[in-house]
Amino acid sequence: MSTNESLGHTLIRADLNSPIQNKTIQDNFRIIKALEHLKKIRENSKTVTFTSHLGRPLGKDENYSLKPIAEEMSELLGEKVIFIDSIFDQHIKSNLERNPGKVFLMENIRFYQEELDNDTDFAQKVTSNFNTFILDAFGAAHRSHSSIVSFGKYINSFQGELMSNEIKNLQKLTNSPAQPYTVILGGAKISDKLQLINNLIPHVDNLLIGGGMCFTFLKIKGYNIGKSLCEDDYLSTAEVLLESKHGHKIHLPSDFGVTESIERGSRVDKNIDEFTDQDIGVDISMSTIKEFESILLKSKTVFWNGPMGIFENPNYKLGTQSITEIVSNLNAYTVVGGGDSVSAIQMFSNLSKFNHISTGGGASLKYLEGNQLPGVNIYKPLIL
Repeated sequence: MSTNESLGHTLIRADLNSPIQNKTIQDNFRIIKALEHLKKIRENSKTVTFTSHLGRPLGKDENYSLKPIAEEMSELLGEKVIFIDSIFDQHIKSNLERNPGKVFLMENIRFYQEELDNDTDFAQKVTSNFNTFILDAFGAAHRSHSSIVSFGKYINSFQGELMSNEIKNLQKLTNSPAQPYTVILGGAKISDKLQLINNLIPHVDNLLIGGGMCFTFLKIKGYNIGKSLCEDDYLSTAEVLLESKHGHKIHLPSDFGVTESIERGSRVDKNIDEFTDQDIGVDISMSTIKEFESILLKSKTVFWNGPMGIFENPNYKLGTQSITEIVSNLNAYTVVGGGDSVSAIQMFSNLSKFNHISTGGGASLKYLEGNQLPGVNIYKPLIL
């Protein structure tokens, strides 16, 4: 522990929101990222306390407790992270004073409705036990919650290094990215990605679309998509995009892994013009993979968000696995927008093979949609 304790008792709003089953962490990516810059902060603090949300609990619900997160943090740090089962009470300050140099984690901040309501009295009460606040939760930066926009009003506050790094890397996609610039979008719904598409398509060279969302485009083009996922309310929207001056940039799959029952897991590969009324497209197939690969190999900037199919099922993983491996080995600046794409990388490749992987799927999309996020750049960056 350094003698420099200029930050005093430090509170970090992190994004530790991780999938948990049977009180066991299924994916610790966000936890690892939250601890990335902890060493420098500890060298300048009396104590360090993390606060975070987990899921969307309705009040206090033990199923959403951060206790398993504290145990995972302890494993990663090789020392006990002290769990505090509240957010504020009269004993927190004395607990901090009794344990100089230690790391703490408080209970799920969303157990309190005041967090969601951006209650300033709540913000003042929570921060009263600390000297410094660091906002480092990019994954929640698109929320106008108390810990995002109000904690910094009451004590010395900074934007954390993880948050600053997220912004710097995403700005590379919006401020004169190296060309050719290719965006890969997957996932279920066009409605989830519509604003993103509208904001990015004037600036990209290629937009590769897979996953369930591609079938809305294919249906309006006149193909029989069988029982594949389709948002009929967005058919006219898809048509406008395809017929716009940027429509030539959109590349849709030409062949698919197809099944008549997702649950049974059978797969037949078909061209799009071979679909029957009973077919469900669950993955892209080889011709599409080869077309997408030829475009990606020429690209200098690549942004990827969303799987190409239901990759969790081994029979439907071909497209997502192939795209993961292709992008992993590109000679390009590669950014992944969090979410299921991160799970795919951990399954089929290595996180280190990408230039940047966002900790905030929803937040990164909101940022790239052109929105000013409530929690971004509201405090001066922390420099230690």
